[in-house]
Amino acid sequence: MIAALVTACGKKGPPLPPLVHIPAAVDKIAAERAGHDVYVTLTVPAENIDRSKPADISRIDVYAVTATSPPATGQFLAQASRIAQIPVAAVASPEDAASEPPPPASGSATGAPQGLPVTVHDVLTAEALSPVPPLPAPATSRRSPAPVAATVSPTVPPGPPMPRRFYMAIAFSDRERSGPQGQIADLPLSAVPPPPDDLAVTYTADTVRLTWPPSGGLVGYLLDRALPIEPPPFEDIVIPPPPGPLASDVPAGPTRYNVYREDATDPLTLPAAPAPRWQLVRPQPLNPAPLAAQTFDDLVDFNRTECYTVRAVRGAVGALVEGDAAPRQCVTAIDTFPPAPPANLTAVASEGSIGLIWEPNAELDLGGYLVLRGEAGSATLQPLTDRPIAEPRFTDRTVQAGTRYVYSVVAVDDRVPVPNMSGESARVEETAR
Repeated sequence: MIAALVTACGKKGPPLPPLVHIPAAVDKIAAERAGHDVYVTLTVPAENIDRSKPADISRIDVYAVTATSPPATGQFLAQASRIAQIPVAAVASPEDAASEPPPPASGSATGAPQGLPVTVHDVLTAEALSPVPPLPAPATSRRSPAPVAATVSPTVPPGPPMPRRFYMAIAFSDRERSGPQGQIADLPLSAVPPPPDDLAVTYTADTVRLTWPPSGGLVGYLLDRALPIEPPPFEDIVIPPPPGPLASDVPAGPTRYNVYREDATDPLTLPAAPAPRWQLVRPQPLNPAPLAAQTFDDLVDFNRTECYTVRAVRGAVGALVEGDAAPRQCVTAIDTFPPAPPANLTAVASEGSIGLIWEPNAELDLGGYLVLRGEAGSATLQPLTDRPIAEPRFTDRTVQAGTRYVYSVVAVDDRVPVPNMSGESARVEETAR
């Protein structure tokens, strides 16, 4: 009997079916808008729905739909369109980690890395801005009650509902098994402020200055400033209140501005290969907070082409709406600005020499100084040094006793091949011993 039990316990059962992993839902997704550009950022799941790791993911499909209300549960994919497909880099399982080298952490070569955010660029075309019609409600066997006539009050009719764009992402395994539907990012498609016209870019020795007119021109300037409320001309006339702003109007609030700098493409170099669509990053403005002024100063970088653009921003903090970019303006700053003439030149005679000293210049691109000399009464001075000297001092040891000399100093910058030269310093005279 015991032997029979032992034999029964050691008997092998039928083989278990292979374990099937399904990737977890994409629960972290957000959308930011800049004019007609939308940047959808999502986090690639790092586990499966059973919490096992790494996630069995080969790709993520990103879907979008424009509507006036969120699609009903289970009907998102029936109305949405796929706007992007993100490949996901393979991750070795714990059993294979010791035998196989892990893929690159960045995922740039084989796909997006698990557990990290990626960004997809969506362009709002005319079709994308148009809401899709809602799907018909499912038919039911119950008879719907007769509609009850509602009492309509004489109010101002509301404006059309604001269109909104909804985004959702779904992960797929190597075996094309889809994960569950995740969170939906809701992006209101309110009207955006118009871009400023006539962006002007100038530069000085230290800065690049940008100036632009108000967004919307003179009309936009006036609308940004509240006018005083005037009383009605007759007390017995009742003026109805104006209708509230349509939901699709530009958000209320003063207009602010964001400034962006873009690298210009060198026509002599081959263009770089474009980054994958899922590796794009939303450009960040140069200003840390939206600007109330219509001017901005950037540090100048000589002999380099820089391009700038400006976007108008409206709305409350946390709900800002940014408009399209103004036509970009490029500038190549050329250093034609000489240093200031050296100041407080002083000459002191010693036995067999005359020492010179002056205040140092403060220019960041200072290349040095040239010392000039002539005899008393000379209108034109000749250089004593064949190249710029770095220190604000010099000793002339080529003097002849009893001769009176005239000295001056000029500053030069480090521009190549021909530096900019300042005017002469104030001249000083001294007699050699």
